Amino acid sequence: MEAIRRRFDALSYIRANAAERPSSVAVYDLVRRVTFAELAQVVDGLVGRLRADGLAEGEPVGVRLPNVWEYVALELAIPAAGGVIMPLPLTLGEAELRWALDKSGARRVIAEADLPTVFSSLPPPSAQTPVGPAPAPNPPADPQRIVEIALTSGTTGLPKLAALSAKLKQATFEGFTSRLEVTEADRVLVMSPLTQGIGGMCLFCLRLGAGLIMLHEPRFNPATVLRLAAEHRATMLVGVPTNVFRLLESPALDPAALRGARVTAVAGAPMPPDLAARWEDRTGSRVCIFYGSMDAGQLSVGSPSDPREKRHHTVGRPHDCCEVMVTEEGEICMRGDTVQERYWGEEFGPQAADGWVHMGDLGRLDEDGYLVVSGRSKDLIIRGGSNINPHEVEQVLRSHPAIADACVVGRPDADLGERAVAFVVARQGLRPPTLESVQEHLAAQGMARYKWPEELRAVPEIPLGGPGKVDRKALRETLLT
Repeated sequence: MEAIRRRFDALSYIRANAAERPSSVAVYDLVRRVTFAELAQVVDGLVGRLRADGLAEGEPVGVRLPNVWEYVALELAIPAAGGVIMPLPLTLGEAELRWALDKSGARRVIAEADLPTVFSSLPPPSAQTPVGPAPAPNPPADPQRIVEIALTSGTTGLPKLAALSAKLKQATFEGFTSRLEVTEADRVLVMSPLTQGIGGMCLFCLRLGAGLIMLHEPRFNPATVLRLAAEHRATMLVGVPTNVFRLLESPALDPAALRGARVTAVAGAPMPPDLAARWEDRTGSRVCIFYGSMDAGQLSVGSPSDPREKRHHTVGRPHDCCEVMVTEEGEICMRGDTVQERYWGEEFGPQAADGWVHMGDLGRLDEDGYLVVSGRSKDLIIRGGSNINPHEVEQVLRSHPAIADACVVGRPDADLGERAVAFVVARQGLRPPTLESVQEHLAAQGMARYKWPEELRAVPEIPLGGPGKVDRKALRETLLT
């Protein structure tokens, strides 16, 4: 694999797997299973098709698909043909989609309706696909060549276009898969969209011969996840903390369906330690948290070999190719090979003038070198000059016997600047608690009085925006109506 590693070319890994394990399943799709031999054959055909259609070197191609095997093929084929893939999440609004296409200069977009045309001239995947001589490899990729445009979350406005190089993707692949101890024996259940960062991480597992199990439905369905996990004997689950919460709350949860799931890897939002503990105790699947952003890249990943305390309370150790600095104000900063050099179409990247990427998160490195993330600096509520970390309050709120989930935001206040408001989701079959009950619980847990929410709102669910992140902006806006 070392010779392939030096090529900075994802397709070379797939061709190697096709030669070594041709009949192993690469993708468990809703309607078919695609082996590595079949995937390599289809991708090689797509590369020729794209070049024949006039795809120019460095030309961006938008791909807007659900989790289907064809997306995996296009993710591999477009860069191999010299283009730049731009995954377009299905959740994008019309204005965001138009902006992304205009900003990137993409003239081609492949959507679900286009798949019959795009794949029409290619032989369909077949279990009897012959394995012939491997095609001549592409020349080694320029490590600095941009192979993907990724949309940032855009939580404060329109997203930016992150320009991801072959070198960046290689560094992220090596860090992610080595920390999670991925092997060809793994079957990875993808609980997030492949067109977003968290789901996209699963594609790296293919390079090592692992299989991907696709969750095709647009809305997360715990019963479907559990059925797929049991049917395909999933060894890894990858998603966001909300996925874990909804699986635990589901009446369909049967630990037997997850008997082989050695790891549940999550990112995109804070993972409450009590939720991680409940999941592990119920299923036996070890929770590992990975951390980064679309702007800055991936910084750290927890490992199943880490002690339980570290896995639940930290986001793992930083990658070997990354450096971490924590400012006097407590903000996490990073630099290294997983950081993009510049945004697409811009002369600047996410780095500040000092060369570091400021993550906007508060945290620290513990005595063993593990990274602890305590919350977003911009999410802090400042009440009468005192800082309230909403994540700290939310963690204690979730330990209330009647609360399944919670989010705390600040309401503008003429007297104190801000006051804390708690949005809570009641546990199944229970009534929402009263504000008095919540405050009594916080007092019993020893929380300082100034941190207590002064208003309580019951909601059916906490809204999500971006790749599984809590949409605090939407909750703040409800306070203004």
